[in-house]
Amino acid sequence: MDMATAIIEKIPTDDETIEKVEMKKMGNAPDDKAQWFINIFIRNQFIHQRINAINATEGPIKMGDAAGEEKTMPETVLVDFSSPNIAKNMHVGHLRSTIQGDSICRIFEYQGYNVHRINHVGDWGTQFGMLIQELADNYPNFLEEQPNIADLQTFYQNSKKRFDEDEDFKKKSQDNVVKLQSGGEFELKAW
Repeated sequence: MDMATAIIEKIPTDDETIEKVEMKKMGNAPDDKAQWFINIFIRNQFIHQRINAINATEGPIKMGDAAGEEKTMPETVLVDFSSPNIAKNMHVGHLRSTIQGDSICRIFEYQGYNVHRINHVGDWGTQFGMLIQELADNYPNFLEEQPNIADLQTFYQNSKKRFDEDEDFKKKSQDNVVKLQSGGEFELKAW
């Protein structure tokens, strides 16, 4: 929450662009443990003006810098969207951000920009260390006999619960991540 508050305090607000900025808690966790959304509401009039400017302009749009001088936007634009946690099941929220990201890409492409769509599917972070440890603990011979884990969501939730409550499991999970990133043979096979 402190980080979200600090970010909000740094967001420049003015009467022409931003209508309001708010924090919205996600879930029912206590404030100090909760995740927070920062919602920025753009004024409809500003959006209409920008869309009209895009429609009326050929080539890249001229944008003002902090000193008010116009400059041409770069020719290449990177748009990162969706970014699912591949240790969990996908859900409708991934469709929403994918559609929004693609819409943004199409606007830039319409303007003649070279657009690169990026869908970061995560890294070998803690979630994989947890899953590897859960696998090793529950299916110690998984390399010889592949287990039938039909419900990956429950498997992940069990590993997350253990990670939050069991210091030994947490330490082993974190060690698994380091080993996975270092090319550990066992961890790579488990992954």
